[in-house]
Amino acid sequence: MTAGIEPSTTPIESDDAERYMLRDPREIVRVLQALIDNRALISAHLVPGGRPCPTALLEVDGDEVLIDGNRDETLNLRVLASDYLVCVSQLDRVRVQFRLQHLRRVDGDGPVAFAAPLPESVLQLQRRELYRLELVPGPVVTVQVQLQAVPTDAPPLPVRVLDISGGGLALGLTDEDQAPFTQGRQFDTCTLELPDGGGPMRVRLQVAHISQRQELARYPVRAGCRFVGLSPLAERRILQFIFQVERQRKARERRAV
Repeated sequence: MTAGIEPSTTPIESDDAERYMLRDPREIVRVLQALIDNRALISAHLVPGGRPCPTALLEVDGDEVLIDGNRDETLNLRVLASDYLVCVSQLDRVRVQFRLQHLRRVDGDGPVAFAAPLPESVLQLQRRELYRLELVPGPVVTVQVQLQAVPTDAPPLPVRVLDISGGGLALGLTDEDQAPFTQGRQFDTCTLELPDGGGPMRVRLQVAHISQRQELARYPVRAGCRFVGLSPLAERRILQFIFQVERQRKARERRAV
């Protein structure tokens, strides 16, 4: 680690991130070894608190990894006192993030290093995969949500989409509509309607969290949802819609200058 260099990346905590996790130890070793082979810089974030600092992976050996230490002994002590490190890097423009726990110091003839068990998971994604497109104000996107698990004659609930990404979306709810949207509940019969001319899409949604959004008087409740089992074709169409809207927005901004 080298003190005094500002990190260029910060950890991602998102409802969408789980679907991009690698959990197979062989895949985890492959990604970490690629970081070593490419001499990738890693931004290590100490938890709890603490200023993040650059480091690098030195070795992946079986069930253990070795990372570089620091010339500043105070920083080395802070690393040992931390609960864990959140390590963020990039590999061929793809973000890589993982957590190292139970670090122990390794002193030898060379510089200080730290050993830790192989991480249980590695997040690997491109920035676009977690990019959320704000839709209010903007194009009107709606979801028809069938609230009943068993098919009934009850009509689905039409809900405005506040933002959307390749991994999920946020629904704008009124106080009256909020009750069925409890954290963890899954809706298996939903119809997503994008204004792209491609027709409605059947999707499954799981509620990740509920929050109050008083800045939107019409939709005071926000329900963040994940897509469940989204097909590659549907994901590609959603991403194409996001990129199209972004291109249109940038074109308008250029004309306004």
